[in-house]
Amino acid sequence: MIAFLDGTVAWTEDDALVMDTGGVGYRVYVPGPLAKSAQAGESLRIFTYQHVREDALLLYGFAQDDERRLFIRLQNAGGVGPKLALQMISFLGAPGIVAAVRGEDARALTRIPGIGGKTAQRLILELKDRLDDLAGLPGTAVPVLTNRFEPEGPTLSGRLSEIQTALASLGFGDRETAPVLRELSADIAEADLEQGVKLALRALAR
Repeated sequence: MIAFLDGTVAWTEDDALVMDTGGVGYRVYVPGPLAKSAQAGESLRIFTYQHVREDALLLYGFAQDDERRLFIRLQNAGGVGPKLALQMISFLGAPGIVAAVRGEDARALTRIPGIGGKTAQRLILELKDRLDDLAGLPGTAVPVLTNRFEPEGPTLSGRLSEIQTALASLGFGDRETAPVLRELSADIAEADLEQGVKLALRALAR
């Protein structure tokens, strides 16, 4: 089992880093914010989880070991697979997930694409007493995305970032979605997350 990688970022992808470790390149699937912030040539330590399937051997990586441990626990509770667990951490951030579970905030969890009400309740039930040892993940939500839009007031800026993250999980890149979200910013200010994503998808389909 590969526990961590010390190496240099060879290049970045939308959902992964390719790490050069001793002349060997490892593709490591990472949370969206880490994929976007890492730079080619940067030296990093990535804490990894090795997922074995019949047709593939996949590495998932995180900046903190507590994030990796949360990733594993998400899969053990509620039947969440690695792809969805990674999306959860990308969307809410590990501290946001901890805050939602500890606060029994199912609504916050259901904002993540792919998480319904039953799954959210099951995650809370199974995890709420199993997160206290994750010392590196405080039980308060923090912004996951920064410097992606010019400030437009706290509510609107947060909504735009949430919608952009949801669109990223559907395969849309930041360069494609940023102009559309700026154009729709006035309408999105009055919309909830689901409505905002639908508005953006209609605009992207033009």
